[in-house]
Amino acid sequence: MSNPLSKRPTGQVSGWNDSSTPLAQTSFNLPYGLQLRQTITSSGAVTIPAGIPFVYVIMTGGGGTTVTGTASGGGGGGVSWGWTVPQSTCIIGAGGGSGASGGYTRYGYIIAGGGGGSTGVSFLGGGGAGQSAGSTNYWGVPTSANAAANTNANAGSGAPGGGNNTTSNGVAGNGGDGIAGGGGGRSVASGTGTGTGGNGGSGLSGGGGGCASSNTGTRTGGNGGNGLGIDGTIYTGGTGTTGSSTNGAGGGGAGIAGNGNNASDTTGGNGGLGGGGGGGGVGNFGAGGNGILYIFY
Repeated sequence: MSNPLSKRPTGQVSGWNDSSTPLAQTSFNLPYGLQLRQTITSSGAVTIPAGIPFVYVIMTGGGGTTVTGTASGGGGGGVSWGWTVPQSTCIIGAGGGSGASGGYTRYGYIIAGGGGGSTGVSFLGGGGAGQSAGSTNYWGVPTSANAAANTNANAGSGAPGGGNNTTSNGVAGNGGDGIAGGGGGRSVASGTGTGTGGNGGSGLSGGGGGCASSNTGTRTGGNGGNGLGIDGTIYTGGTGTTGSSTNGAGGGGAGIAGNGNNASDTTGGNGGLGGGGGGGGVGNFGAGGNGILYIFY
């Protein structure tokens, strides 16, 4: 006798076990046998035709950002995908503003957390990357925290933010690569030395670049991390600015649906659509990119 449970969902990531969507071909990039029906960028009503028992979704939370003033880069928004029962509403995470983490995105059973914010008050390093809901993501990687202050270390696994630099002629740590990239650390070198902010980490969504400030020598802001679209398009992070005693802002991280914006003078670049982290500013922060929801059936 056939197993009556053979067509139940096998998990949020692995897919729905039926003849039209082989498990081996159900993935982040354009799930096999399905069509992209809706792309949603703001919270509100969702209409799914009658007779559709399950839909497949890909989503990101909003990207994190920095504070007005000197700060490191915000973390990229978390990315989640899987099967869920259709719902009549959705929540789309907004990009973080002024040091805040990005908002979460939710549709049905699937949730994507926002990217970590970077606060200049406590002088933390780059914002941690967003993950799926809970203390770990689907692959068991712990949710990332912001980098500790003044470590100037490159971030490791799990895509935390890069550490700050406080030495003369120093380079801040880069954000970690991962499903979502961590934000780059900021450089607060003093005197006439050169300072370089850390680059944002790359992933499906990228972290923002950190700024360089305080010193009177050349300041170079970090570049934002790259992102990857659902059709395989590589979106690029924005570039930081360079100048003597001025500039030094970080570029915005790319999202899964758009490039990060370049920094401008002392203003950090905004994160790209789909969870890009905001770039660190010397005077003004770059906002995190808003989340996005793709629905397939």
